[in-house]
Order: sequence, then structure tokens, then C-alpha cells
Amino acid sequence: MIDMKRKWMKIIVALCMTFCLLLVGCGQKTAGNAQDAKNGVAQIFCTVRDENGTLVAGGSGSGFFVGELNKNPEYMITNYHVVETYLSAGSGEWATLTDGKNEITVKAYVDVYFERDDFVQANVVAFNETADIAVLRLNTPVDQRVPLVLTEPSDDMVGSSIYCIGFPGLSDNALIDATSQSGLNDMTVTGGTISRLLTSSGSGVRRIQTDAVIQHGNSGGPMVNEKGEVLGVNSWTVSNSDTQEKNYYACSISEAILLLNQNSIPYTMSGAEGTDISMPVVGVVGVCVILVAVAIVIIVLKNKKQHQPDAVQQPVVQQPVKQQTPAASNPDDSGYRVQCTSGALAGQRFMIRKNTPMILGRNSELCNVIFPETPGVSGKHCAVWYKHGKIFLQDLGSKHGTYILPGTRLQSNQSIEVKVGDGFYLGSTQESFVITERQGH
Repeated sequence: MIDMKRKWMKIIVALCMTFCLLLVGCGQKTAGNAQDAKNGVAQIFCTVRDENGTLVAGGSGSGFFVGELNKNPEYMITNYHVVETYLSAGSGEWATLTDGKNEITVKAYVDVYFERDDFVQANVVAFNETADIAVLRLNTPVDQRVPLVLTEPSDDMVGSSIYCIGFPGLSDNALIDATSQSGLNDMTVTGGTISRLLTSSGSGVRRIQTDAVIQHGNSGGPMVNEKGEVLGVNSWTVSNSDTQEKNYYACSISEAILLLNQNSIPYTMSGAEGTDISMPVVGVVGVCVILVAVAIVIIVLKNKKQHQPDAVQQPVVQQPVKQQTPAASNPDDSGYRVQCTSGALAGQRFMIRKNTPMILGRNSELCNVIFPETPGVSGKHCAVWYKHGKIFLQDLGSKHGTYILPGTRLQSNQSIEVKVGDGFYLGSTQESFVITERQGH
């Protein structure tokens, strides 16, 4: 009888474990290819019109979607220069432009096209002019495209195959041809290899040099590997008129990831998509795990009871519960802190996390270090984050500026590396901070 019960318990355990594995397998996402990546790319038109609706200026480029897998995306990445006209002409608000003699009232628009007559409007939510990166948010999530998976380039990828996707047949100048097509079949996929990875001196922007042709129209589109994972953003071409040599460059996706992190915009990295399991599946898997645990406990107790003498009842001794020793450190702790030395948050210390940027400002929905109503501090003022063992500080377009002591003001959206002992302030020296190391554990 005991053998039969033990046999059934083993069968239950095996079935539960098999069921869990099958569910996990069903939740996994398989890698695609470069052609599949076209499903995450769309065409971007930037136009400026006067009060009568007459086209004043415009241009076009490509962009690609980011977000969580299996969800309709609403964010896109493109080049800054693709939407520069939009930003300089009022960013979607009515603005008055002048050439010194004449004035004209205009409004700028960004439209994302999926087909000739299928488009939605968008606006720019973040940008880095130096890196030539901009992030767009559509007015509504869309189901015409899917978010692409991102992967940061590494030195071992030099020489490997890549593909640049976009709409190179269209000019990045004024949009006139209203019959242009913007569908999946109108994209081109241009192959090449990674020539080298480099970091621009002065700005520190990370770039990818390639022999794949990058033209005006496909700028802003993704550079992907053979799995369809995004390595970079197609950017620009450098030509030598004497030698007729041309070099093509993409901005590393790492630069775009910084913007996404700073603005809490969702995205999916390579490797993460393999464990993208929906909540119902997670719940069922959790139940399976509990069943397995219960079955194992029952088997252990039955085996234990079987080996005890029947005639003697052993007293049950309650063992004292040992206090668990707390973990020595938070795995997300970089080991560094931001210490407020004066101002509204004086005396407070804030952890610099490895995976979450520190956003300082007055807006409680956008920031995680929140100021009260403080003169000189913007709603979203600046960010501090940790990357590859280094600490960075970036101004986020604040009105009154972010300064490195003793008084160097960062340009709008400029980021620099800071080290332990470096001080900075927001707006005025009244709101001052210093980078420190963690004290103790």
C-alpha cells in the first residue's frame, strides 16, 4: 500500500513539473530576423504649416518602436535631425517665426505613417541633440507595428553582419509628393558589416561605423543584427570629396537606452523576451510550483513516518526559529550615494541604483527624488545614473540649470561623468549635492 502511494506521489510530481515546463515554453518568444524587424519600423513626416494650412517646411525619415512585448507600442526612436524642424518651430504649439523682415505664425506636426492613408500624430518627449537621438510618443498605442528588441553592441560584434532598415527613397527635405507609400513593402533592408565601434571625443557619444549604406530617408531607422535585434540608430554619412570615400555611422542603441531610462519609457532587451510570460501563465506556474512543493513534503513525511517505530511515540520538539541574517547589500545598490548638503533636502542621502536612474525635480509622477515647491528647481530637473562602473549627471532641460561645482553650467540635456567628491547644484548653490560612497552595509 505504501509503495502504491509513493508511486502515485512520484507521478503527481512528474506531471506537475512537466506541466510547468510546458507553460514556460509556451510563454517564450523566439528570435526573429532582419526581415521581421520591418514590422517595427514606420515612416515619420515632420511638417510646418501656417494659419491657412499651407505647407511652409517639412521633411521625412524613419523610426522604430520600442516597448513591452505583446503590448501595442506607443513610443518610437528616431534621429534628432528628423524632428529638428518640429522642435525649432514651436514643438506643436503656435509659434511666430521671423527672418528679420517678415513674420509668420506657424504650427509644427509629427505624423507617423503605416500606409499612405494610415497615420497617427506624435510628439517629441525626449531628445539628445549631440547623440542625434529623439524619442516620440504617439497620441495612442497602435497595433499596426510591434516593438523591437534591443541589444547593446560589443567589441566581439565587429565584423558581424548588420542590416539598416528604413525608407531611403524619400528625401529628408520638404515633403511634396502626397502619393508616397509608407508601407512594409516600401522599406528597404540594406546589408553590411560592423567596421568598428567608437566613442566620439569630447561628447563621449558611442557610435557604430558600418559599410552599409545610410541615406537621408532611412536615417532614424534601426540597425539590426541577423536576429532582428536593434544595435543602433541609422544616423549619417561622412564623405571625402578628394578620395570619394564614404563612411556610414549609426548611433549606438546604448545612447537611446539612456533616454528611455531617464524618462521611464518601457523597452525590451535581448534575453528578456525569452522570459516574457503573461500574468495568467505566471499564476498557473505558481500553482504548479506549490503543488510540487506540497507533494514533496507529503512524500518526505510519509517516508519519515515509515521509518519510525510504531510502538513508541516520540515527542515533538519545537525547534527555535533562527532569525534570518539580512542580506549584506542590495544587489541593485551601486555602492554610491547622492548626499544633499544644503537646501530643501539637506541631510538626506539617496542611493544610486544600478538599474534605475535617479530623477530629481518637483514632479512626483516623473521623479523619484522629489522637491517641495523650491525656487530654481524644475519639474524634472536632472538625472544621476550608474553605468559600467561610472556615475553620470545629466541636465534634463531645466529652466535654471544644473551646475557642477564650482559653477560650470551643463548645457540642456548634456550629460557628464562625475566621481566621488564631485559636487553639483540645481538652480543655485542653495540646493547643493555631493557624490559619496556608501557608508557601512
